[in-house]
Amino acid sequence: MIDVKNVASEFSKYIEFDSNKKGIKVGVAMSGGVDSSTVAYLLKQQGYDIFGVTMKTFKDEDSDAKKVCDDLGIEHYVLDVRDEFKEKVMDYFVNEYMNGRTPNPCMVCNRHIKFGKMLDFILSKGASFMATGHYTKLKNGLLSVGDDSNKDQVYFLSQIQKDRLSKILFPVGDLEKPKLRELAKQIGVRVYSKKDSQEICFVDDGKLKEFLIENTKGKAEKPGNIVDKNGKILGKHKGFSFYTIGQRKGLGISSEEPLYVLAFDKDNNNIIVGENEDLFKDELTATRLNLFSVPTLESLDNLECFAKTRSRDVLHKCVLKKNGDKFQVKFIDNKVRAITPGQGIVFYNNDGNVIAGGFIEA
Repeated sequence: MIDVKNVASEFSKYIEFDSNKKGIKVGVAMSGGVDSSTVAYLLKQQGYDIFGVTMKTFKDEDSDAKKVCDDLGIEHYVLDVRDEFKEKVMDYFVNEYMNGRTPNPCMVCNRHIKFGKMLDFILSKGASFMATGHYTKLKNGLLSVGDDSNKDQVYFLSQIQKDRLSKILFPVGDLEKPKLRELAKQIGVRVYSKKDSQEICFVDDGKLKEFLIENTKGKAEKPGNIVDKNGKILGKHKGFSFYTIGQRKGLGISSEEPLYVLAFDKDNNNIIVGENEDLFKDELTATRLNLFSVPTLESLDNLECFAKTRSRDVLHKCVLKKNGDKFQVKFIDNKVRAITPGQGIVFYNNDGNVIAGGFIEA
């Protein structure tokens, strides 16, 4: 399948055949992109007995996944998850925006759909593992950041149930994306140059407003006031669902200083704006924590660790204080900009292992 002689020596460990892997059945989650397609090539070369699975979510699945499977001579399944995807991901997405929060659909999809229903399907086919193209590592059974500093994908995986990790493989966690593309080209993956998918798979780029209007039957279009911190009316908005914390452009107001969205006053249908310095906070409230390296929520009380409030964020040193089933997160060395309710917050230790992942409430 792969002409080993033509593959650079730096990639040799990825294409080495291992007789100990022969016969171990693995289902590869295949989107049709370069990451998962390369994983399929590598695992087959290494000796695994593999098959591909593509999810049908809100539209027809990508035909490239089937073509890659045909290239490899392996079976390809299509798993119809449209009903579950609409309920768990798309409806959640719309409801969060309608309630003044900015959702993180990838986190929810990973928990319920990809590493929920899809993993169950793969195991039902007799596989021992499910493999994906995430740039992530597993260290001692725990999620850990991969070697690509531009792709902290454990942030999006931090809602996976811990007991599922033993059934998951992340074969390319120690590769950076440019190197993976180079490897894919050398081993003959047909989609080696294919562009990455868009950020929200079910919303066309730049079409969030239209999506929300269509999926709320126009209820998202509820005009209100844009006000400053003192309640002074500065302008009108077209529906607070169309805005997010930290937004500057598209507000339609004029001021001597740049103004940014600070918060939503849902009760009065107002958007509160202020200056950039007003976006920096030294604490937040986290909820719905999913645990990895600690046994109980009580284990997190008074814990010092590091946190990210978005995937491309830097690590912020913090301390957690338990308050019922929620946590107050106090940032120690610096304030954090544009903390956004609805988004994920992920806690890490010094080694990049995930301690827990949750959602920002306030």
